[in-house]
Amino acid sequence: MKKQLTLITAMVLSLTILTPSAQAGSPQSHRWEGVAIGLGAAILGSALVDNYYRAPQPAPRVYAPPAPAYRHHRPSGRPYQGHWEIRKTWVQPAYEKIWNPGHFNRRGRWVEGEWLRVEKAPGYWEEERVWVARR
Repeated sequence: MKKQLTLITAMVLSLTILTPSAQAGSPQSHRWEGVAIGLGAAILGSALVDNYYRAPQPAPRVYAPPAPAYRHHRPSGRPYQGHWEIRKTWVQPAYEKIWNPGHFNRRGRWVEGEWLRVEKAPGYWEEERVWVARR
């Protein structure tokens, strides 16, 4: 089967190589076809380039109804009384878990791998202003 396939392939290839190539006509015969193809390519190319560089048109404006007016109504009675206090809160430090692979220590003994917690950012105190109202 392989021999037959190889023989057929060799015959087809030799037949394509041995056949004469197509003869070109005179240079003047297809000049207007070339001009038409070039003109069509130029028109299509200029349309694509013009569309690429054209500025986008603004979107049509849509008018929304005006927003309702807002008034702050303060409750009647005596004005608010109170004071500002500064409260401190502790922000916990941030840790990162990394894997420490198994290795030999300085004494030549094997140490198993383990997870370590490495401090990524230290903890700190944060001050916050809080309004304390009196009633």
